[in-house]
Amino acid sequence: MDAKSLLRAKKAESRITHPYAAYNNAGILRCSICAVPVKQWDAHLMTKQHRQSVAREKAEQEKALKAKTKSKRPLSQSADIDGQGQGQGQPGESSKRAKTQPTHNEEDDDEDESGRRVGGLPAGFFSSSNQPKPLSRSPSPEPQQSLQPTGDTELDDFLSSLNDDTPSSTAPITAQSQTKQINGKRKTYKEIIPSQTSYEAGPVRIAPPTKDDQKDAVQEEEEPEESEQERKDRLEREEREEIVRRLEEEERAQEDADSRVASLKARMEMLKKRREAKGNKPKSANTNGA
Repeated sequence: MDAKSLLRAKKAESRITHPYAAYNNAGILRCSICAVPVKQWDAHLMTKQHRQSVAREKAEQEKALKAKTKSKRPLSQSADIDGQGQGQGQPGESSKRAKTQPTHNEEDDDEDESGRRVGGLPAGFFSSSNQPKPLSRSPSPEPQQSLQPTGDTELDDFLSSLNDDTPSSTAPITAQSQTKQINGKRKTYKEIIPSQTSYEAGPVRIAPPTKDDQKDAVQEEEEPEESEQERKDRLEREEREEIVRRLEEEERAQEDADSRVASLKARMEMLKKRREAKGNKPKSANTNGA
């Protein structure tokens, strides 16, 4: 059998049915997951590229399923929570309204008690000798004069923050007050410069590798070693694929040559017809003139 008959017999075989096998319009077999044309499907399934593509596809499907299960939330649970919140809010509002509206009887009782207390005091209780002495108040600190701008924006901001946040002499200095003063200084310093835009970077969290990623890395590192028989089979398959590839290339070259020859023949015939038509025109003109 010659090469053309072998190729025709190979093409006449039944098509491969596999989840990842696909044929294009030209009838060429392709692997949908690897996106490469395939000549020997069984040999392609044993390659490292195909196994890695299958493992990656399975890992992506598992991650998608996990994300869907985490994002799902039962609607009944949320509805129950909303109902409980609304039910609890109504009695609370009624109790608040009841507390804010005192009755007239309570006001009358308070007035009677105050009258009794005043009536039971001894005479001369409110005389000048019995009145408590007023507490001596320390002189209020004079307001500090506004600082004149020096021309340096940073120095002016610093002086204004010190002027605004000076602690009072009477209040005790505690750790909490110190933190408040520091926060106030920072706040005033930021508020003084409205034209300046400040950016604060959020914390960056590096997620640890998951179990699936570790498994994929272990599978890629641990490649199964080929035995002697598998190595021979692989070499034979590669030789067969190389032979078939060369035969296909030779057939394509032969078909291209045949098509070129046919086009040249058609062009030669067309030129001959044109020459014959041009030669017939002057003969007909001579006969008409005679």
